Amino acid sequence: MTAEYVLVDIAEEMLDVSRKRFAGLVNVDHLVMDYTKELPDGKFDTIISALSIHHLDDLQKKELFHRIYDLLPAGGIFVNYDQFCAGTATMNRWFDSYWEQQLYNSGLTDRDIERWRERRKLDRECSVEQEVEMLRHCGFAEVKCLYSYHKFSVIIAVK
Repeated sequence: MTAEYVLVDIAEEMLDVSRKRFAGLVNVDHLVMDYTKELPDGKFDTIISALSIHHLDDLQKKELFHRIYDLLPAGGIFVNYDQFCAGTATMNRWFDSYWEQQLYNSGLTDRDIERWRERRKLDRECSVEQEVEMLRHCGFAEVKCLYSYHKFSVIIAVK
């Protein structure tokens, strides 16, 4: 059995990077689409998101999770690798401080770090616990955080 992949992004430029990376693979489709408004037609065994949903406010997240739930068959899986707040102000300041220190130590230029700070203003992080509860509320039978390291976590939800 051959898997088929549908990659979705609102930015054509991001999909161009993907097209280059997956050039020659006939089982990969690319769609320019705003997933806050629509998702691709069809049923999917697995839906995966990476570093994107944290840009949505809580209502948009809930609506998206309901649409994802509706697209999946019984036993279908949703995986979200994303960034999250720590859930408390003290822990969140610690997480943010650690992350920023890692950026300074990475060799990025001051201009790169300033651009990162500007992009961070667009973040609408919730905690892992809040997202797990949102997914459970949508009807997912099992929801678990599989991995967490400071601001970054992987959550899996099984319909």
